[in-house]
Amino acid sequence: MFEKAPFRVRALQPPPAAAAAPAAPPAQQGDPYLTRLVKLIPSEVITLYLAFKTTAAGTVLSVAGWATVCLVLVILARAVGSYEKGKGVQIMGVLVSIVSFVLWIYATNGYFPYLGPIAANNTGLISIGIGVWTFVVPYFYEGK
Repeated sequence: MFEKAPFRVRALQPPPAAAAAPAAPPAQQGDPYLTRLVKLIPSEVITLYLAFKTTAAGTVLSVAGWATVCLVLVILARAVGSYEKGKGVQIMGVLVSIVSFVLWIYATNGYFPYLGPIAANNTGLISIGIGVWTFVVPYFYEGK
């Protein structure tokens, strides 16, 4: 009823060194677009702003004053963080971070002195500005 199999079993052996598979390509560091997009966000200052926003609201400093202090900190943090010996500060990186922070402030119903609370009346305009900014900037800004 059962017949013997017409094949024989061989022991598995590793392939010869010459026939080895080619080495895998080096791992990529992620999508350059997404990497640049993430670098636009001054997260350390955003955290500081959020931590003391309600405290500043009840003081002489006010929310607008606190936003201004944090804007200065964005400039300082980005300038120090992008400084390279012999090359200086990445001015474009500092400017991109400034605009990103200002858009973020207005998107979260904050405001700056002399500009006033724009987002309360123009939430659609702020949303469009953020969308266009985050889409376009990584195409012209390739800094660190």
